[in-house]
Amino acid sequence: MRLVYPMMWSRPDRKACRQQSMSTAAALARQGIEVTLILPRGTGDPVLSADDLRAWFAVRGEFRVVQRQGAWAGESLARQLLWLREVFRDPLLGEADLLYARIPALLGVGARAPLPFAIDHYRPWPDDWPAIRPLVRRTARSSKCLGLVLHSHYAAAAYRRAGVPEAKILVAHNGADPVADAPHAPVDLPRGRPIALYAGRINREKGLDQILAMAALRPQVLFVLVGSEGDGPIEAEAAGLANVRIVPWQAPVDLPAWLAAADLLLIPPSRSPLETFRNCVLPLKLFAYLAAGRPILAPQSPDTAELLSDGHNALLVPPGRPDLAAEALDRLLGDASLAERLASAARADALALTWDKRAERILAFLKERLSRP
Repeated sequence: MRLVYPMMWSRPDRKACRQQSMSTAAALARQGIEVTLILPRGTGDPVLSADDLRAWFAVRGEFRVVQRQGAWAGESLARQLLWLREVFRDPLLGEADLLYARIPALLGVGARAPLPFAIDHYRPWPDDWPAIRPLVRRTARSSKCLGLVLHSHYAAAAYRRAGVPEAKILVAHNGADPVADAPHAPVDLPRGRPIALYAGRINREKGLDQILAMAALRPQVLFVLVGSEGDGPIEAEAAGLANVRIVPWQAPVDLPAWLAAADLLLIPPSRSPLETFRNCVLPLKLFAYLAAGRPILAPQSPDTAELLSDGHNALLVPPGRPDLAAEALDRLLGDASLAERLASAARADALALTWDKRAERILAFLKERLSRP
């Protein structure tokens, strides 16, 4: 199978969507698919090789990288449409069996693609923007559309309500590569003090105000926020709390060491990322948390409920109640047997949530869809 995967970006950065795309592309390549990545390259953008991307994103897999000089990268709708117009005209598509991408504009114009295509996406766009439902329905029902690969059942439900045929929906959770058994690189964290750690983007849209509120209630616990990219509002608020430490963004290859050094891992006990800002559905960090085999404290939420079960692999708390979250934190820190049981279950559940497992499901889905008349 020959697959062309266009990206919306021209250089690697720290966004989770970039990591997800590259991890998926590399895993598909490991399944034996001939994967070609097409990247726009504007003035001042670097020349990138497959080795560059493998090193930055810490992925394994043989894929080809093609950059198109003069094309503009960007996530605005106008930029997406201009880029898709270039992609649809690209001669590489004449050598491929299908187009695979997570470019949202494909939901509206995918029927114009010159070959079969599949869309990989995470947001419940038809619920967020009901006006686009007819476009999504028309695109999904076109003969060119192989299907939609959604990251969660929560998102998939929105597309079903929009009229996407069930046969064209695949729910394929994201993943994390298994953590190597080799010793982790040392991290600069104190010994002898409880550590609650969050890893991800550090901004208001991630619900981190709830973690700061927890920190104010539990001064004896060190709260570590890994992922800072500079001085922002959260960093400024954290400066007033002696038990909060801000750590710069860590490369994917280094992050497991930080997760392993924590006594427990935090998903902010807030629904703001899901319901207010609408930009975080079943966050990618959750898969890394599970693979790390550490106890997890998370909010009760319809998306994370697909993978987290209270008392099985996590402790779940009502969102927006830092007092109750702090009490759950006390339970985890005070009950070693509970913490170990949750950590063991998380590690076991992670075995079925790898990028390779995801790629296997996607490949089977694409083969089945391509085999249909």
